[in-house]
Amino acid sequence: MRIGHSYDLHNLLPGTGFYLGGIFIPTNFAVEAISDGDVLLHTIGEAIIGALGYGDLGQWFKPTTEKFSSTKIINHALGLLKKDGYQIINIDTTVIIDEPKLSPFREKIKANLGQLLELSDKQINLKFTTTEKNFPTIIQAQAVVLLQKL
Repeated sequence: MRIGHSYDLHNLLPGTGFYLGGIFIPTNFAVEAISDGDVLLHTIGEAIIGALGYGDLGQWFKPTTEKFSSTKIINHALGLLKKDGYQIINIDTTVIIDEPKLSPFREKIKANLGQLLELSDKQINLKFTTTEKNFPTIIQAQAVVLLQKL
């Protein structure tokens, strides 16, 4: 068994929405990022990469002016997972943002994560919390993954 953890943070700017877990969240904010800024996919992908001992996202994805979908990060992490002969037992995540409230999107995000990662609903835990308005212009995420050798 192996365990991986990751943390990500991005600034929020005026905009029309952002991606979280591969789902577009319409709101008055956008995420400042090189990729599409999906902090949830970033942390899940990096937690998998870390659990396998392959470092962090910066070693695999260099800064670029070209925007890309964060599913590219997940696909890369899953490729390493399969190459090394591991499977995901479960993932536990936390997203921290003051606005918008994310609970209405929980099931849609979980379903998309399940499809991307080939996991059941019970293998994915998704928590939302706020900074109590202490940091209203950022979005943060944390992920922990547990892997098992096939």
